[in-house]
Amino acid sequence: MSTIHRFLGDTTKDQYTWEGVEPIIIQTDQVDHVIKHVLVGPDDDAPNFVVRYFHVPVGDNTFFDQHPHEHGIVILHGKAKVQIQNDFHELGPLDAIFISGNDIHQLTNIGDTPMGFLCVITRKAEY
Repeated sequence: MSTIHRFLGDTTKDQYTWEGVEPIIIQTDQVDHVIKHVLVGPDDDAPNFVVRYFHVPVGDNTFFDQHPHEHGIVILHGKAKVQIQNDFHELGPLDAIFISGNDIHQLTNIGDTPMGFLCVITRKAEY
């Protein structure tokens, strides 16, 4: 059955929330207060892919990661430094990234406002 999650946030206040989507706060030694929203996924009975939104505070980053599944990413707001293998790229709103499976990768917020991006992965990946 198809599902809609209406946007309830306020972009002028850097508030990103969606109807029926619980935010997941990621707090570890590597990541400090990154917020993940699973916008489309298993709870929606999506059989093949997962769409996630990540909100990265100023100066913070995603995990320094490597795994078999690929990613499709679109920066929505803010400024990012993206590491893919040993290469670094500065990206901004609406820039798109494809990260191949097993490539080392990390996104860091290098702007003066929060950075947000959409990330699409396969359903078989850990979401």
